[in-house]
Amino acid sequence: MTRHHLSDALERFVERIRLGTSRAGALWTSSTGGRLRPTGGGGLLVVLTSAAVSLASAQALGDSVRIRWSVGAYYGPEYAPTPLALAAFPVLIALMYLGLRGLALGLERSVAFDPDYTRGLYELCVLATLIALLVGQLAFVVANLL
Repeated sequence: MTRHHLSDALERFVERIRLGTSRAGALWTSSTGGRLRPTGGGGLLVVLTSAAVSLASAQALGDSVRIRWSVGAYYGPEYAPTPLALAAFPVLIALMYLGLRGLALGLERSVAFDPDYTRGLYELCVLATLIALLVGQLAFVVANLL
């Protein structure tokens, strides 16, 4: 491939990403899909999913869970009480949800926050952040079950 072909391919890729985020942003900020956007009810759904994962895994994990897996000298705790460790995830996700929702409310008042484009990107980043925390919780539970 020549440089020109690579440049064209990159431009098409960037345009597809831009269109995809614009469509997702339009869905999240529209009157029909606005309530399920990540800084709305959709974020609350992720918080409730995290709480459900904690409740469902509490019985299977026992009294304590491992919080450190690396090899080498370490002088801190290696285990934590299961209820404390499992409660930390929904609390962390709920605090992140509230903070990002508050940030969105503050940003909406600014001139630079274009509702047609910037809102969609912001919502996509919020969704990615909340889901990353939820995936981390799932990985923590699975690692302690193995």
